[in-house]
Amino acid sequence: MIDISNWIYCYKRVPGYDFLTTTNMLYTPMMNPEGNIMCMIWDENSDYQKDNPNLSKDLINFCFERELKHLTLFQNYSWAPKLIDIDVSARKIFLEWNTETLNHIVFGGRDLNQLVPDWKDQVFNILKDISDSRVYKMALYPHCFFIDSNGKIKTFDFYSCVGMEERYIPRSTLSGMIGVNSGHRFNDATVEDKIDFKYFFKDTMLTHLSTVWKDNPFPDYYNLLFKDKE
Repeated sequence: MIDISNWIYCYKRVPGYDFLTTTNMLYTPMMNPEGNIMCMIWDENSDYQKDNPNLSKDLINFCFERELKHLTLFQNYSWAPKLIDIDVSARKIFLEWNTETLNHIVFGGRDLNQLVPDWKDQVFNILKDISDSRVYKMALYPHCFFIDSNGKIKTFDFYSCVGMEERYIPRSTLSGMIGVNSGHRFNDATVEDKIDFKYFFKDTMLTHLSTVWKDNPFPDYYNLLFKDKE
């Protein structure tokens, strides 16, 4: 088992403000001192998630299993972080890492276009591979991507993936991850007490991501990948 006793929490930048906050409302991300491994700790009692009182063991188990399922599914793609180790009993997933996410670049005063000139093509190809696998990925924020040591963009937070044939998930299953600021988005996508993730994904791509990307290419991606399939 990998010892994480001297690892540190990972955070993200808040757009427009000079402070850091937690990256998500589910797992605890920790980074080793070398900055090349990240551990996702799926623990509903973690101090990292102290501001989310609605977490439950059932929700954490549900999302842990989805993260592991899709991380494994996509391991053969160059944009998927290498799976280093899994501790199922402790609900820990160890991934290839590289110190920071695109969030720190986009909202930290650096130019992503200079660092990775073809980043839009890389992200488009990631989405194409995922959609060709008949999967929607909801978590597409800058903090859900990082640049590896070879300058290639990789993505994680696969707990947000929903199979296209699955599409509808009972709202009660996910209630603990619906925050105050995101409630309206889930409300708009709710049909008879189930969340329609085809609708939620479309809203994410066409509308929501404009609030978190300075140079937002996702509406174009959606039109290229999905418009003819509606």
